Amino acid sequence: MSEGRFRELALDEDFHVHSTFSDGESTLTENVRVARERALRTLCLVDHVRRDTEWLPQFIAAMAPLRQQPGLQVLAGVEAKILDLSGRLDLPPGLDGIDLVLIADHQFPGDGGPVHPARAREAIGSGQLTAAEAIEGLCEATANALDATDRRCVLAHLFSVLPKLGLDEDMVPEPLLAELARRVALAGAMVEVNEKWACPSPRSVAAMARAGVTVVAGSDSHHSRDIGVYRSVRLTAGAGVRA
Repeated sequence: MSEGRFRELALDEDFHVHSTFSDGESTLTENVRVARERALRTLCLVDHVRRDTEWLPQFIAAMAPLRQQPGLQVLAGVEAKILDLSGRLDLPPGLDGIDLVLIADHQFPGDGGPVHPARAREAIGSGQLTAAEAIEGLCEATANALDATDRRCVLAHLFSVLPKLGLDEDMVPEPLLAELARRVALAGAMVEVNEKWACPSPRSVAAMARAGVTVVAGSDSHHSRDIGVYRSVRLTAGAGVRA
């Protein structure tokens, strides 16, 4: 995989757009039409998958005629959650035709499998799990997940699970953040600045940029009206972050 590269955070790209193949309200065709109307130059159509997802061949087939768009690069992606500390992903077999795998922290990746954030928060509150252990485990699982597929990866809404645990990105120690950034760069993965969840923070994005990681914008839209519409992403870009 190629190394990350420095670039300005481009706001005419959207690397995280859902469709009716999962929990989106707009079709693939509607998403592409809106992206063209808004003069985007890159669009990644992404839907949630699990290990038992069966519609992936239909998704890939439906994507095929949409790829040839003048001035617009259309990519096919899937979004999968991290399952455990080892970095296993909730991915189905057969990813031929998929360009990007978006790695998501939808739940807390525990030793034995995904833990609902409410349960993990209770464990932290009762002292069964310390905040430092939770943060270290999340970073380790995220880094390990980069090796769970042969597709190029994007870390989607990095650290979005932390507030659900009662924690904050500022609590991630600098050395741990730097090590995660090193692993991301080594894997040739990208990091998304997510509009819906307003994460990762400028501090985290800056750490990725220092490591040479490519950082991209994603709306996490579930309706075509939100494609390429950035508010929180603009705030991150306006913080002087280079990606």
